[in-house]
Formats: sequence, C-alpha cells, structure tokens
Amino acid sequence: MNIQNKIYLSIATPIFLAVLIIVFIIYPFFGEIKKNSKELISQKEKLVSLEVKIDNLEKFKNLYQEYKPNLEKIDNLFINSEVPVEFIGFLEKTAKESQMEIKISPTSSRKTEKDLWSFIVFQINSNSYPFNFLKFLEKLETGPYLIKIQNLNITKLSKSEVLSVEEIKTTFSIKVYTK
Repeated sequence: MNIQNKIYLSIATPIFLAVLIIVFIIYPFFGEIKKNSKELISQKEKLVSLEVKIDNLEKFKNLYQEYKPNLEKIDNLFINSEVPVEFIGFLEKTAKESQMEIKISPTSSRKTEKDLWSFIVFQINSNSYPFNFLKFLEKLETGPYLIKIQNLNITKLSKSEVLSVEEIKTTFSIKVYTK
C-alpha cells in the first residue's frame, strides 16, 4: 500500500466511524428524544386538562351549594303524581282560609307533546261569594305549586238556590305539574 492510499484510509476510517456513530447511535438517540418530548407534551396537555376539570368541579361544588336551596324550591313546585295528598290538603286549607267550601275531584294524569312535564288535572266546584272566590284564586296563583287554571265557569245562583243573591257557583279545572 502506498502512502497516498494510507492517507486516504486514515482519513476515511474516522469519517466512516463518525458516520456509523451518527447513524447507529446519535440518530436513534435524537429519535428517542423527539418521541419522548412528544409524549411529555401530551402528558402536560392531559395534566392541564385535568387541572381545568378539577377547577370546574370545585366551582360546580361551590355553585351547587349556593343554588341548592333554590333547586329544592324548584323541586317542591311539582306534586307527587301517585299520592297528591299534600296538594289536596293545600287546596282544602286555602279554601278554608278563603271561607269557601270546595269539592275536589282529580280527573286525569297525563303528559302531552305540548307540555314539557306530566300533570294532573283537578276539577273544583264551589259555591261562594265572589270576593272569597277571588281570594282563593289569588292564593292558588301565589301558592307553592306550579299550576295553571283552566276552564273557569262562573254562574250566579238564583234566589231559590241560596239565601244570599250575591253567591256564585264556580266550576274550574287546574292543571298541576307533577314530578
């Protein structure tokens, strides 16, 4: 081997070794670094997302405690559809406070496509003075239940039916929303 070949060989060998080191050691190392950095970014994004969810959960807990009394009030607006005893008691108490006698008959329990909630319809009949009846209606409207008055019929009673000429006969239906 001549000197020139030895020079080329001595230059080529370190270059060849450097290329081998780069290809088989450094390049896979950088590939692994790139892969790990992507995984680290993904984990950081997940961590940030979880922190946001935890913050939102804490805010929800605080808001829930703040709104809990109002949610209970809203729940109490609806009557128990299977046993509406409490609501019937409310009607009887309100009628007594308004100095009226009433007859209550539940007519139906249903839900239509127009209505968001199911309801029970009650038919109420009474004979009373107009002022007492209006007081009764006002108490129903401002009462603790979600109701809608329907089919209101008022007729003046004849002298033969009652002692007082001012007395009226009322028949109406109320729609009461249920749980």
